[in-house]
Amino acid sequence: MYPTFQHVCDQLLEATRADRITLRLDGDGLHVDLPAAEARRTGVRSLLGEAGLDQRALATVRWLDAERRLLVQPGFTGDPMPPQELIDVYGVRAQMLGPLVKDGEMYGWLSVHSLTPREWTAGDQAALAQAIEELS
Repeated sequence: MYPTFQHVCDQLLEATRADRITLRLDGDGLHVDLPAAEARRTGVRSLLGEAGLDQRALATVRWLDAERRLLVQPGFTGDPMPPQELIDVYGVRAQMLGPLVKDGEMYGWLSVHSLTPREWTAGDQAALAQAIEELS
């Protein structure tokens, strides 16, 4: 885990008041199926070391790769739906995902998770966009 990655996740957690932030990356020995960094509130289950899902096959990640913009989900009522495991096992009820793109390729993304349904404010979205900028 690189300190810069962790610092960005920690800052984003505070800025959004979310429950968990994960950073997923491909390259330099990293693979998106395992988080490169994570920040979370006390008592929130970690995703570090969890590689049970083919991340690039998920509907939300396919959407993110196609759209190349923030995916903002205050709740899960329509497409693209996150994996059921994220809801059932990890308790996620709302999320934002932001793509990391270089030379036309999405090489990773940031995930912002909430354990309760919530409206993501313009400030929350701006914080995610800023974190993406810092990592790019």
